[in-house]
Amino acid sequence: MRTCAVKDLFEVRYGVDLELNSMEQTPKGINFVARTSKNNGVTARVLPIPWISPNPAGSISVAAGGSVMESFLQKEPYYSGRDLFCLIPRVEMSDAVKLFYCMCLRHNKFRYSYGRQANETLKDLQIPVLEDIPEYVKVFSMPQFKARMVNSVEVSALSDKSTVTAARQELVPLNTLFRLENGIASTDVLRSPIKETVNWVPYIRPSYTQNTSVDAYVNKNLVPQKKVYPKGTLYVSTNGQGSHTYSYVSVSEFVPNSDVTVLLPLRPMTIREKLFYSMCISHNRFKFSYGRKPKGERLASIMLPKAIDEKLNDMDLLGVLNKL
Repeated sequence: MRTCAVKDLFEVRYGVDLELNSMEQTPKGINFVARTSKNNGVTARVLPIPWISPNPAGSISVAAGGSVMESFLQKEPYYSGRDLFCLIPRVEMSDAVKLFYCMCLRHNKFRYSYGRQANETLKDLQIPVLEDIPEYVKVFSMPQFKARMVNSVEVSALSDKSTVTAARQELVPLNTLFRLENGIASTDVLRSPIKETVNWVPYIRPSYTQNTSVDAYVNKNLVPQKKVYPKGTLYVSTNGQGSHTYSYVSVSEFVPNSDVTVLLPLRPMTIREKLFYSMCISHNRFKFSYGRKPKGERLASIMLPKAIDEKLNDMDLLGVLNKL
């Protein structure tokens, strides 16, 4: 997928920079957007100030600090607090496309911290070019989506022999679908905080998000080749109070650490199947804790659907997941 800088698709403006505690709040006022990850960034409604123009409706608010890189589509004009940017599209975009770019911006959260804000670098962050956005985003229609959801619920409620119910009946232990392989201890690898050359690949640790699972980089030529796994490999975090049991499909070559277990399919699997199984495994997180880790036999015995019907749509797959 080709990329471009944020500034190529959006006019990047600093917000109006107001202080909420100096404004008068009212239930029927204008939205006040701050650096929060909740409620679409809206923290209050305030009385308009005649001589201050609000940020325009249809723009994207981006937090440069606080809950850094939290990005939301604002459907109404709004005021904003400190360290908040307003992105105004330079070309016509649907709401679905803007929401897609909100997701892309949010995925850059791992680059920042409380001491490293996004003030100077936001405009140069790389996002997909408009032409390479997935087709399903471009054609997305909220009325059609709502109608599809209602229809799916009605069909499921009326049919006792739905595909979802059928899929729920065939559960098998995880180790009948995958071969389990453990990662390599950090004491056995030479780590670097940066990608030194093309031979250096991510060294993966347990994490509650995939973005933050990169602990360092290691030279793949200096570790056993059987511990270097390709893009599209399924893996599970097996340790950590807030990280255990989360499962992901790798987006590049990687080397797992000793608290990560790699799952190698015992039969051919599509990426869609692996992503579904990663959700199923993460769905079992409530069964474990820091003192009861999902390792060895505990991980191997997690019950998963034996197979998924490729004809099932995404809504049906979510139904299967919720019935586990």
